[in-house]
Amino acid sequence: MTRRRILSSYARERIKILASKGASVSEILIALDKDGVVTCRQTVWHIIQHINSHGSIHPLPKSGRRTVLTNEVLNIIDIAMQADDETTAKQLCSKLSDVGILITERTVLKGRHLMGWTSRGAAYCQLIRDQNQLKRLDWAKKNLGAGFEDVIWTDETTVQLETHRRFCCRKQGQKPRYKPRPKHPIKVHVWAGISWRGATNVCIFEGIMDANLYTDILNQFLVPFVQTVYPHGHKFMQDNDPKHTSRHSKRFFEEKGINWWPTPPESPDANPIENLWHELKVSLSV
Repeated sequence: MTRRRILSSYARERIKILASKGASVSEILIALDKDGVVTCRQTVWHIIQHINSHGSIHPLPKSGRRTVLTNEVLNIIDIAMQADDETTAKQLCSKLSDVGILITERTVLKGRHLMGWTSRGAAYCQLIRDQNQLKRLDWAKKNLGAGFEDVIWTDETTVQLETHRRFCCRKQGQKPRYKPRPKHPIKVHVWAGISWRGATNVCIFEGIMDANLYTDILNQFLVPFVQTVYPHGHKFMQDNDPKHTSRHSKRFFEEKGINWWPTPPESPDANPIENLWHELKVSLSV
């Protein structure tokens, strides 16, 4: 048994007006089709019969139990989620119980879904302390309108070359296959820089980076790039890692003519190369 398509109030009103003017079912179908309403002859005929019998375009009230997800319940759920997006179904049930509404967690989850809320893993970001928020605001005001054509964004990252999925498929009734996973997966450390005029050469290094290794990398990969691509001036951006801001590194900047553009603490979002590292790691994990 096929169910008849439920039409909007506008479509039902159009059928009522056309039928009152003596239009046939075929003529009504043509008119609805021009309005972009898709339906069939049987549905139009049933609506006309309903209008003639009850004088209304709206369906009759249906029998059965009334829904517990009233507007009041949905509003309470929505307000609670707006106040705290980590509110659980159990906590929502408790809030509803406080106003005398008793419903199950499953019904609460349905109501939350009806209000447009979906659940996903939390997307974490770096916590910025109040004093650093003020420093970031002051830095942004000072550099308002500054161009980025002469900026060289640099950073280092660690890339894991082996991908280990957290899930796999298996047929029902069969045991899952064990996946070998090394205790120490292969990783490489990478340094690079990007700019409006192109990217530096990529440096792959081993061991723990300290100030001496950092300045050696800059001397080999950054200094030639500056001399060749930005001979008339540049801005060098790096994060505030201690080895980047050490006295040894600052002395190296002065000796080599590197124009360091300092950024406030806790400001990784000011360096777009972070996005490049993310895309690199995503492409390697596919």
